Amino acid sequence: MKFSCEKYLLQSAVATASRAAAAKSSVPALEGLLVEAGTDTVRVTGYDLKTGITTTIPADVASSGYLVLNARLLGDIVRKLPDEILTVEVDDNYMTRIRSGMSDFEIVGTSAEDYPELPSVESVNNVDIPGKILRSMISQTCFAVSDNEARPIHTGALFEIENGKLTMVAVDGYRLALRREEIEGAEGTECSFVVPGSALSEVEKIAPDSDDKVRITLGAKHVVFTTEDTTLISRRLEGEFLNYKKSIPTAGK
Repeated sequence: MKFSCEKYLLQSAVATASRAAAAKSSVPALEGLLVEAGTDTVRVTGYDLKTGITTTIPADVASSGYLVLNARLLGDIVRKLPDEILTVEVDDNYMTRIRSGMSDFEIVGTSAEDYPELPSVESVNNVDIPGKILRSMISQTCFAVSDNEARPIHTGALFEIENGKLTMVAVDGYRLALRREEIEGAEGTECSFVVPGSALSEVEKIAPDSDDKVRITLGAKHVVFTTEDTTLISRRLEGEFLNYKKSIPTAGK
């Protein structure tokens, strides 16, 4: 495998995907990033069996291939390189040479055979929402997500889509935060699901701070957030979420 690309592109991709890589795991591959060179793009994936992040960047690919590189080490190396075009070259023994300007590093990668596949998600429902609105909704609700594992369902935020509106709710036993927005194109779609707070923190980081859309795809057991070049997949939390409609006081007559 051999490819060249702008340093800032690979640095951004590695930083984004590393948020989903496991810090410590009994499966060493999960502490790494899956790097895949295709025809004219490079895809970088991090996955800790709960949340997966994949991001794609343009690259000049001389030969395709894939391997797993330690996330922390790769991030440190790329960050130290000069702001120029860098070249990544991998031999048959997964020895990886990373060069840019006068800098030249070598690290050992591993086979991608032990890297788990991200779950495939068959869409049940999907909705598009402007990135800046989704970021705002997460910011204004996730502070109330519970960290008490005794009620796992409340360690996430409820997404409820009905009557053309998206409602996000978080509750921790002391506070309840709710944000509601009308969503264009959501008419006729009705569903509800709970996304782990840890995954939503990452969605807030990858969502564009603009009107560019983020697609939310709901599967039977997972939910996917897709931007122009990055995809985050997370398991859904199962259980009975608080009936927030009965918990909000109504004005007296």
